[in-house]
Amino acid sequence: MTYEITTTDVLSGFSSSTCPDQDIANYIVVLDQADACLTANAVPGAIGRQMKILGVRHLATNATGGTITEERSISGASRKFADRTSGQTSYLDTLRTIDTYGCVMSVLSSASGPVQLRSIGRRSPT
Repeated sequence: MTYEITTTDVLSGFSSSTCPDQDIANYIVVLDQADACLTANAVPGAIGRQMKILGVRHLATNATGGTITEERSISGASRKFADRTSGQTSYLDTLRTIDTYGCVMSVLSSASGPVQLRSIGRRSPT
């Protein structure tokens, strides 16, 4: 079985995304970690792919780690986020319902804090 998804698969029918294609491709790589679990549990290909698409959409809509509550700039770039609630996106809620074996959810759980692939602020020269 193959659980391969593409950026096009993720964006098809995805009405609101400001997430760059490269970030979506990176999120796909992160969720590819679920493939071994999906295979071990004989999850049908179409269902496994759909779960990974939901996972990527969740990450793409929730990529900043929560709601921005404070921002500062002009060289002292800073952002402050409100804590992300566990059911903040409908994609995650749906995924929780259909991910019987927890394959994709376990990847999201281990990655939900540190998955931050968008560049924020400026890189200081060294």
